[in-house]
Amino acid sequence: WQMGLKALEEVAQAPNAMMAAEMAVIRMTHVSDMPTPGELVAKLKDAPPPPRPNSPSGGGGGGGSGTSAGAQAVADRSAAMTTGGGVSASGAQAALAQSPDALARFPTFLHVVDLIRANRDVKLLVEVEGGVRLVSYQPGRIEFEPAPNAARDLSQRLGSRLQSWTGARWAVSVANAGGQPTITETRDADKARLRAAAAETPVVAAILDAFPGAEIGDLKTPNDIVATAASNALAEVDDEWDPFEEE
Repeated sequence: WQMGLKALEEVAQAPNAMMAAEMAVIRMTHVSDMPTPGELVAKLKDAPPPPRPNSPSGGGGGGGSGTSAGAQAVADRSAAMTTGGGVSASGAQAALAQSPDALARFPTFLHVVDLIRANRDVKLLVEVEGGVRLVSYQPGRIEFEPAPNAARDLSQRLGSRLQSWTGARWAVSVANAGGQPTITETRDADKARLRAAAAETPVVAAILDAFPGAEIGDLKTPNDIVATAASNALAEVDDEWDPFEEE
């Protein structure tokens, strides 16, 4: 009945109710062969009791047996710790071996910015775009000059986030000078050039002359329009799709 209630909720909220109902039927089909709670209780009652541990029989023999059992437990614990250490070491070596492949996906600093955007860390994205004046970059190593409005712990937080997202260590250092304009500064400069170019076109110049005090607002390039349309587009759902249909 719990699966039935969950199925009703999914059918009511799903964009394709028929598809959600079919998936619920599939789940119920998979659990139809499972034993009922009553059968499980009966199996537990019929199961033989677990064997009781042998109690020590007193005297010197019992003491020797207890010492032997204790030594065996210590040996087993030591073996388990040794095995666990070996797995950890091999896991660390595997992580180091995968680091170059993980960093190869970020050949430029803009790929790092795209990674921050993909993880939807808006606060860090705004700080990186407006506070990082890049000095040098290579995959796994970032050096930048902080902009006047940059947070003091920006380099530390940036390195920590990148390491958690990529599984590889990032060295993020701060320089006193030599940085390029930030992404925000570059974007604002590009928009200023576009506004100046637009103001020189005959149509826009005539409008500005006809309406004193008018200003050119936000400008969008064809690429910006395409990107906005793609982000606002809804995913297509095929109503004719049938999970039981053989391809």
